[in-house]
Amino acid sequence: MHMNVKIEQFLKESVNRNIFPGCCVAIIHDQTTEYYCVGYKATYPYQEANKIDTLYDLASLTKVVGTTPAILRFIQSGGIHYHTPVYTIIPEFKNRDITLFHLLTHTSGLPADFDWEMTENKEVIIQRICEFSNQVVPEKEVIYSDLGYIILGYILEKISNQSLDQVIESQVLKPLEMYDTKYSPTQINKCAPTEYSSYVHHILQGEVHDHKAIMMNGIAGHAGLFSHIFDLEHYAQMILDNGKYKNQTFLEEQYIHDMFTNFSLKNQVPRGIGFLTYTPDSLFSSLNSTKTIAHTGFTGTSILIDQENQIAIIVLSNRVHPTRENTEILNWRREFHDFVMKHINDDIEN
Repeated sequence: MHMNVKIEQFLKESVNRNIFPGCCVAIIHDQTTEYYCVGYKATYPYQEANKIDTLYDLASLTKVVGTTPAILRFIQSGGIHYHTPVYTIIPEFKNRDITLFHLLTHTSGLPADFDWEMTENKEVIIQRICEFSNQVVPEKEVIYSDLGYIILGYILEKISNQSLDQVIESQVLKPLEMYDTKYSPTQINKCAPTEYSSYVHHILQGEVHDHKAIMMNGIAGHAGLFSHIFDLEHYAQMILDNGKYKNQTFLEEQYIHDMFTNFSLKNQVPRGIGFLTYTPDSLFSSLNSTKTIAHTGFTGTSILIDQENQIAIIVLSNRVHPTRENTEILNWRREFHDFVMKHINDDIEN
């Protein structure tokens, strides 16, 4: 049985196992890409078949697809650098020691999140993080933090004098020809619905799922982008090609290298710039090389990039539809990555 058929079968079985209503997958290996689309775009209030160009709420993939490369492009052009203290760009940021590098590697000491009243807005959110920053010490431990990436999004606005959606578009989406990737998409019917929101009292479709991003009008550094697998393929291919896109340098090699470098202290979760770096547990396949990075999104999205083997696996799903209760995807990701790697290896050997 050909690899494509086996993978399609695995994905269809995953729908039957209720891992997610449906999904779109891209598997890149040595410059060629296989696409898969299974299951349903929506199951509530009625079933709707999935389509290959369905736009998915990327959730935290926004951090690595939008915010991280945009910051790196500004560092590359010399306006800022890794060790620029945050307060020099945002004067109201109380902590004097936290740098861009700390935010990019989740070592700032900022907590994962705060408890929020759903009446708060962008200004209140940023002010609260800035004031709280005085209570934390960087480089002590890895804490995966939405708050750090909210601040990175605000930094992008300050240094570009543009709104975050504009700067992400000009710095990242246009150069990588990711023309359908956007905040607050207008083609609502092309979007996979997510969860019923008690905040807006309906099933979210084309509206961001993350509650902090909702309060920030859908546009934030930690969440908010929508995309499909064709656009994300451009992004993954750029990383596989060491920062080049269609022979143009998008990011210099050193910045790609930094994504794959574990900057964490011993016995901490291994993290590079933006990404989780290879570790034998977690969502990585045991068949991945040590030069592999990954990131996930709460809504059911993930991207894994194995540079040594020239493989990328992109999964877009809406596992939070119609509710977030189903967390089977947490174990499924590793299972799927293992399955794909095994079949790629079998294909090579045959």
